[in-house]
Amino acid sequence: MSLRYQVLPASSLELAASHPILASLYVRSVGCVPAGEGSDTRRGQGMDEYILQYAAKGVGWAEHEGGRWRLPAGSCIVIPPRMAHAYGGERQDPWLNYWAHFRGRLASRYFELLGLGEADWLVVLPPDQEIVDCFEGILGAYADGHTLAHLLRGAALFNQLLSRLFFLQRGNQPSPGGQSPGVVASIRYMHENIGRKLSLEELARAASLSRARYHQLFRIQTGETPIEYFNQLRIRKACSVLLSSDDTIESIALGLGFSSAFYFSRVFRQTMGVSPSVYRAQSLG
Repeated sequence: MSLRYQVLPASSLELAASHPILASLYVRSVGCVPAGEGSDTRRGQGMDEYILQYAAKGVGWAEHEGGRWRLPAGSCIVIPPRMAHAYGGERQDPWLNYWAHFRGRLASRYFELLGLGEADWLVVLPPDQEIVDCFEGILGAYADGHTLAHLLRGAALFNQLLSRLFFLQRGNQPSPGGQSPGVVASIRYMHENIGRKLSLEELARAASLSRARYHQLFRIQTGETPIEYFNQLRIRKACSVLLSSDDTIESIALGLGFSSAFYFSRVFRQTMGVSPSVYRAQSLG
């Protein structure tokens, strides 16, 4: 597989921005970067549009204001406009990533629908072929031309892609597609109990699976252990609380089920690359 991308010309952008249907959501550019062929991207001022980066295979990373996310296969980040950012593939297991730059009135609505915010861009999901198919469909439509029909086809596929992200995020994966209902149930359980300390045994019970089988299936579908996944959810929540409140580090730690502020800070640093106090200071200026 080689590097592929499509960028709308100025005339097509004018059409999309003024069209009564396309103006709600359209893709300005789309592409696919094979594993190991992409370079790290850093933008100090961000861009005047939303950016979606999807890890189809391998592992990627993303950074924003000192924070760092790990993107296992199936995960994505949605970067809002005019926000400094950086991303790339891990050296030991570089990602095969798809990307899309998109605009329109519905762009911010989808961003909010996915539960994302200025300091929370990460969506962690199992790999999904339908998402890849949507990206490939948009690439194919734009490769064929940039007429109104091609733009409408691309917009429809991108709406489908974003809707699929939301569907998967809410834990409604159909079991015929290869997703374990037990793993899905346990992820839902994590979201519902994010303020508690959850053990592997408790999560396995929520999944109605044995401890060993649950651990195996979870790692196959997400690329992480259940506890690693749950800790990432808690750290994402911690980032939001750090920036939206004056709560102490200890209060946030205990509120998210960590046994101590020390352990919370250690997990936070492992995930974000900086301590909670430094993250708060850097993000709030």
